[in-house]
Amino acid sequence: MGKYLYGASVQGIQSFIFQTNQLNDISGASELVENICTKKFKETVGNGFNEKSNAVIMAAGNVKYVFDTREQCQHVVRNFPRMVQECAPGITFSQAVVKFDDEKHFEKAVDELEKKLKTQRNLHQTPLEVGMLGCKRAAKTGMPVVKIWNGEELDAATYAKRVARKDCGNKLHIKSFWGKRQDADKDLKLEEELDIKDLTGKNDWIAIVHIDGNGLGKVVQQLGKDRKKFYQFSTLLDQATTKAANEAFKVIEETHGFSYNKLPICPVVLGGDDLTAIIRGDLALPYAQKFINEFERETSQGEMKALLSKANMDKLTACGGIAYIKASFPFYYGYKLAEELCHAAKTDAKAKDKLNVPSCLMFHKVQDSFILSYKDIKERELELKPKDNSKDKAANNGQNTPATPKKTLCFGPYYLDEQVGYKTINDLERMVKELGKAENEGLKTGVRQWLSLMHENEEAAKQRLERLYNIRNNHALLEELTSAHKRTVIDSEGKEKEIEHYAAYDVLAYYTINNQQTND
Repeated sequence: MGKYLYGASVQGIQSFIFQTNQLNDISGASELVENICTKKFKETVGNGFNEKSNAVIMAAGNVKYVFDTREQCQHVVRNFPRMVQECAPGITFSQAVVKFDDEKHFEKAVDELEKKLKTQRNLHQTPLEVGMLGCKRAAKTGMPVVKIWNGEELDAATYAKRVARKDCGNKLHIKSFWGKRQDADKDLKLEEELDIKDLTGKNDWIAIVHIDGNGLGKVVQQLGKDRKKFYQFSTLLDQATTKAANEAFKVIEETHGFSYNKLPICPVVLGGDDLTAIIRGDLALPYAQKFINEFERETSQGEMKALLSKANMDKLTACGGIAYIKASFPFYYGYKLAEELCHAAKTDAKAKDKLNVPSCLMFHKVQDSFILSYKDIKERELELKPKDNSKDKAANNGQNTPATPKKTLCFGPYYLDEQVGYKTINDLERMVKELGKAENEGLKTGVRQWLSLMHENEEAAKQRLERLYNIRNNHALLEELTSAHKRTVIDSEGKEKEIEHYAAYDVLAYYTINNQQTND
């Protein structure tokens, strides 16, 4: 008698969550997403639900569950999509089923299921909330109005988010801050209406943090053959991610005083090996660093260590992206940038060690009103124009002069541990702290002027730097900020190319986020 491997995948989670900049709606959407693959799926399965024996994974927008009978599976296939659409109108959802006869064929069934889910994701899904041409539209989303909430006209998705925010309370907040602590509600007394101003401090810089684990595919390949080990790994991974988030919150809780009704952080996604959060600007880097450090520690011990050893790994690592934005900047684009920064960090880290990818972070402070990809941002703001060698060629009797190395102000990623040719996260913190000393006030101004000249006139920049060395005493810090760190990369044609990286831009940007005073 065969078994049925059922799979469901929720796509477009971030676009659903970040539809507006209203924290209440974001928090409610996060609760809905958290419930879809746990509470709502259990309700759909009904009395026959058995997490320990049948569940494979139920987290981060993904469900894999083994049904013992065709009838049970058919019931879920028919009813779960409707449950999802009623719970979270407008979210994109796909599902697939694979029959397998023996546990020995489980790995093959998982591979086939993933292929089917990819096919389902590419199929067009007609939105249910399109509405008639003449119907009234919600001002913030442009979708048809279905309810009035405190005088505000809301579409179906926003209404569902508001209800979830009210009914679910702060479950995701509690999970992110304290895990499963039973008395957590006594401490957490958030206002009914969350205010974006609670996320700002002495300035309006906030951050969207996105962190993703490394090497999961390698582990799944090894453990995917055994359903029980696969489930055990998924459960332990979710626990490790939650504990790492708890420890990260503890750091900002202990070092920065704040009340529990006005928190400087709003968790968005926490599950599997993913973390996404909106947080006050100056807290983002310490929070992300602690999370990654604890994630490594939690996955390097106990049962998780034993499971990872089967994939020849000692622990799991993680890479992250931090997008620093003003509180008025569209959160969706901030998240998109954080995701791209995370991808850039992963790409660099995998180039260093593909088997044991080191943990690292990249960040960028958005200073432009244009909505651009990170690739465009680098070309527009961070890459310095190469020197025109035509005059040198003429002066050299028409002979070509050596090619000028490409120069960039993109200095990341910043690694958790020492790496040749790179700075660590602690190095960045140290440089910012050193730059903030009273005796280095003039140095900040001088380095800013040097950065501006590097975009306009390299010779003038060189003269300005020589002047700084003559009038300033802290030569060691000045050299760290303005000297070229050469790194070799392989271009699209497979050729080695040398790039000069400068740290000054990142250090000044991070200093501003931590110290700029614009609010009372």
